[in-house]
Amino acid sequence: MICRKCGAVIRDGDKFCSKCGARAPSAKAEERRQNAQKRKQEKEITFRTKPAGSKGYRENFEEGENRSHALLITVTALVIMMLAVAAFALFYFMRRRSMAGGASYSSSIEIISDSGTVEQASTARGQSESGSEAVLQVQGDLPEIIRIDSSDEAKATAEGSADSDTAHAADPEASKETEQTEASDEAGMAAGGAGTEETEAPGGAGKAGTQTETEIETGTETETETETEKETEAPGPSAADVVDPARIQEILSNESSATTTEVYVYDLKHDSEAALNDCTQPMYASALITVPILYTAAHQIDQGAMTMDDQITYVTSIGGRGELTTELRDGLQFPLSFYLQTMVNYSDNNCINILIDYIGLDTINAVCQEAGYTSVNMERGLVAVDPQGLDNYVSAKDLTMMVKELYTGAFTSIGTDFMKTYFHISEGDSLPTLVGLAPDLAGATVLNQNGHGMTRYNEIAVIEDGNSLYIMTIMLHGDSGMTYSPAVTDVAQYISSVMKAPAG
Repeated sequence: MICRKCGAVIRDGDKFCSKCGARAPSAKAEERRQNAQKRKQEKEITFRTKPAGSKGYRENFEEGENRSHALLITVTALVIMMLAVAAFALFYFMRRRSMAGGASYSSSIEIISDSGTVEQASTARGQSESGSEAVLQVQGDLPEIIRIDSSDEAKATAEGSADSDTAHAADPEASKETEQTEASDEAGMAAGGAGTEETEAPGGAGKAGTQTETEIETGTETETETETEKETEAPGPSAADVVDPARIQEILSNESSATTTEVYVYDLKHDSEAALNDCTQPMYASALITVPILYTAAHQIDQGAMTMDDQITYVTSIGGRGELTTELRDGLQFPLSFYLQTMVNYSDNNCINILIDYIGLDTINAVCQEAGYTSVNMERGLVAVDPQGLDNYVSAKDLTMMVKELYTGAFTSIGTDFMKTYFHISEGDSLPTLVGLAPDLAGATVLNQNGHGMTRYNEIAVIEDGNSLYIMTIMLHGDSGMTYSPAVTDVAQYISSVMKAPAG
């Protein structure tokens, strides 16, 4: 077998490469990889073009299948749109028809004229087909006071008026006095009633209006209180209060032989930090150069110096970690977005080197340092041979704050959605990620990148666990990266446990 990282020959039965220490692929894994490559080759679609000088052209099976599928989708969409338009038209027609029917009711109007007599006018009120109200027709002099009663009350008033007219005819003198008295009383009652109803009507409307306003205000207050509760919902504990650097140092001292360490925790909810040692000093970056590369790409795309659609030729330059089937892709072109996504989703070594060549080491260093990340110093890509003294450097704090800018949306091209979708190493990594390293993180949302080598192990993760949201960066140097796994496990588990604990 051949080591996928350095290319050295691995003896049968060896679990690790004797040259670089990378985990040796099993025979089953190698067989699965070859089968996967074979399936990819079989699935490749080649579109037939019309031969030169030929009279006809017949599409191949894949073209016909794709064309049929597209036609089916188009026809389905058109049918759905036609059904929606028909349903809307039917609903609109039924609504107009119900409104055109209208409603009618009868009422009686008592008109008190200047002479003090009360005249009854029966009216009918309704709506025309156009929806406008019919005009009330009133006979006689213009009224001083008009009182509108319901149909039953109008009937009673009309009957009372008929009886009164009969009595007036039997005794003219008495009826005259009675008529004047009743007219005065009725005038007073009419005036009082009209005044009362005129007062009640606005009062009723005012009451309804007050109730509506109260309900709206109450609803607004409820929504405001709910939003306030969400805003004031107690976040998790502050990293500065609960993370103990001495405890981290104790774990590392007991479980690793690292000569240089930086552990940095940034709490996004409290804008606080906790650090073991001076986390601003440059450390060996290993595969975490993905962070300054991604940061520089976001800056350059926002500035218009490049676009996500820029086409870049794929070139195999190194083995090791990655997802791409390199022997099938050499010479092909893919957009910049493809390389950025694959680089962080699989920590793909070839994508890292292709992006370094495309963006340029000088550009990466300049963009990062001008942004205040002065520890960034990239001197080379990833190599499988002697790097001749060149290496890449960055501090734990600079890594953390670059990830913070990318995650919180400081750039329009690469932001929160991109990070949540791609900024985590998928299956196939030769080392476990933080989800496996720290059992307490099993229920949390974890975005991470890691890198390891003969003398280093680095890990960075964005962790959202309940009300806690923080970025944790661990950088160790001095021993084989494989030997650091237990120490990193316990450090990550300690930090996650105290950040999850209730505040106070």
